[in-house]
Amino acid sequence: MERRVLAIVGPTASGKTKLAIEIAQFLNTEIISADSRQIYRELTIGTAKPSSDELRKIKHHFINNVSLIEKYDVGKFVKEAKEIINHLHSKDKIPIIVGGSGLYINSLLYGIFEGPSADEEIRIQLEKESQEEGIESLLKKLKEVDPETHNKIDKKNPRRIIRALEVYYLTGQPISQLQKEKHHKPDFDNLIFGLQWDRKKLYERINQRVDEMIKAGLVDEVKEIVSKFGEDVNVVLQTVGYREVIDYLKGKTTYNEMIELIKRNTRRYAKRQLTWFRKDKNIQWMEIQSEEDLNKIARQIINQINEGKNEREN
Repeated sequence: MERRVLAIVGPTASGKTKLAIEIAQFLNTEIISADSRQIYRELTIGTAKPSSDELRKIKHHFINNVSLIEKYDVGKFVKEAKEIINHLHSKDKIPIIVGGSGLYINSLLYGIFEGPSADEEIRIQLEKESQEEGIESLLKKLKEVDPETHNKIDKKNPRRIIRALEVYYLTGQPISQLQKEKHHKPDFDNLIFGLQWDRKKLYERINQRVDEMIKAGLVDEVKEIVSKFGEDVNVVLQTVGYREVIDYLKGKTTYNEMIELIKRNTRRYAKRQLTWFRKDKNIQWMEIQSEEDLNKIARQIINQINEGKNEREN
C-alpha cells in the first residue's frame, strides 16, 4: 500500500495551486489545502482560494469547511487531514498537500504537540491584559515560566504567546517541555518540493494579485463580513489583506494607501514564509523563472514519484 505524501510549499503567489492540480490530475489523487485562512467559507477573495473551475478539476479538502464563528485550529486540521491521508493511502493514492501556512505544514508532516484544549476564561484574561498593558507584559510572564519558549517564539504574534501561557496555566508545565514529551510523528513518508522565484519577479506577482483582488471586490467582501459578524469575530480578520481593508473602512487610511499597504505587507509575509520553509532541509527547491516553468516542474516531480515507486516495488 502507498505510504507517501507529496507536499508543495512556498510563498504566496508562487503558483502552488496550479502546479498541484496538474500533478493531481496525472496521479488521479486529491489535494489537501494546508492554508489557515482558506478553510473559512466567508474568506474568498482575500485568501486567493482556488477558482470554481480549479475546484471542479480536482477534489480539494479544507476549502470552505467552516464559518468564521466556528473555532478551528491546527490540532483539528492535523487530526482530520490524517484521516484523509489514510483513506487515500488505502486506495493506493498519494495525497498532495499544498499551502503556505508553515505551522500547518510542519505539524502535519512532522508531528504535533497535542496540548490541552483552550480555556476560554484564561484566554480572555490574557487577551485583555495584552490589550490594556501591551504584549510586553505577557512576554515578561512567559520569560519567567518558560524562558526556552520566550527565546524562540515570534514576539509579534500575540496568539502564540497567549497559547504558551495558557498551556502553562492549565498544566503547570512549560509548553517547551510538553512539546518534547508528546511529539506524535506521522506514519508516512514525505516528499516535499518548494517553489523558488527570483524575489523581484515574486513581488511583481504579489502586486498583480493584490490588484486583481481589489478589482474582484475585496473591499465589498470585507464590508459584508464586518456587517454580518463584526471585525472581532475571528483573529483571522487581523491578517494581511483584511486588516488593511478594515482600517480603510474605519477611515484610518485612504483607498490608495490601503492598496499599497496590502502589497507591502503581503511581500513581507512572503519573505517570512520563505524564512520558515528554508529551515526545512528536506525541501527540494525548484527554481522558477516564469509561469511556463510550472509544467516542466510538474513533469520532474511526477518522474521522481514514479522512480520512487519503481524502487519500492523492486
